[in-house]
Amino acid sequence: MNNQLWKHNFDVITAYSKGHPDVPTLGEECVVREEREKFEEINFNIMTRRGGCCMYINLIMAAFGCLGGLSGFVIFFFHFQNRQAGIWAFVGGMYAAMTLFLHILYKRHSLELWYTPGNLSQIRLFGILGTLAGIAAICSYFGIAVENHEDLPWRENLSTSHYIMGCWAFLTLKWAISLAGFAHHYRKRGMAE
Repeated sequence: MNNQLWKHNFDVITAYSKGHPDVPTLGEECVVREEREKFEEINFNIMTRRGGCCMYINLIMAAFGCLGGLSGFVIFFFHFQNRQAGIWAFVGGMYAAMTLFLHILYKRHSLELWYTPGNLSQIRLFGILGTLAGIAAICSYFGIAVENHEDLPWRENLSTSHYIMGCWAFLTLKWAISLAGFAHHYRKRGMAE
């Protein structure tokens, strides 16, 4: 709704600057000038709030997480035949991809067009479920590895190492927490605007 108001105000300002006959008269020039200043101030505030160094770091980290998870899936699932580590790498990569998608939508000012606050709450819940699954998997894999007195992962035991499975479960936990946190953060920001 605010976007439509801004577009209308911007169209009026543009028409006024081009001398269009349907624009306000000279007596209403102050109102148009105030609207133009308000539009520029709102637009400037939104642009500065959604940019910056932290946003670019978040985008780069999520992109690396997505690529790392998908390449880990291919390497561990197909090359080393460690199916569980490969699946955890894939799931972690998908959580990173969803986090990256949220960052991109938020940066481009189109998150509100794709998701309602209710949808962002559901995404947060999905992140919380991934967090719980990651915690359970980490405890299970490291517990099994310690109980079986497994050696640390090396080239010979990568296909059966529970430590590798636990590490990929940890990365899934990390991206699930990230997805839940950013979905909650963007939901709060969207409701405040």
